[in-house]
Amino acid sequence: MNPRNLVLITAATLCVSGMSITANAQDDDARHVFAVSTHQWPFENLEEIFALMEEPKELVEQNEHILSRKVLTHEWAGDFSVMFIIEYASLADIDKAGERRNELFEAKFPDEEEREARNDKFAALTGSAMHVDYLLRGNPSLDK
Repeated sequence: MNPRNLVLITAATLCVSGMSITANAQDDDARHVFAVSTHQWPFENLEEIFALMEEPKELVEQNEHILSRKVLTHEWAGDFSVMFIIEYASLADIDKAGERRNELFEAKFPDEEEREARNDKFAALTGSAMHVDYLLRGNPSLDK
């Protein structure tokens, strides 16, 4: 099916069913913020990259400002190899989560040289690959 037709059919279905994706200011508190980041990392390095990310994984779990995180890999050909979806309660929590991540990372790896070596290794594995970031707001009334 032509993608344009699919969009038109979807829009018509939403209108006919009476659904609305607009929300008033009161609803914003219930609408979490999602940071979506896609990365073009070399497929041959993914196993080593994920192994490097595995050790500090509990730092994400300990970060009270991150509600959830998904790490997705592309199954076939595409324009990205890895996608991160991180859920926050609010826009302000994104900055708080970053500050908290730095605190937790420094506590986990107190030796500055070790931290720099890990960062350098990660940068070497991921290369100068392009990435794209999005900030999105959820619409709970439309969730399954």
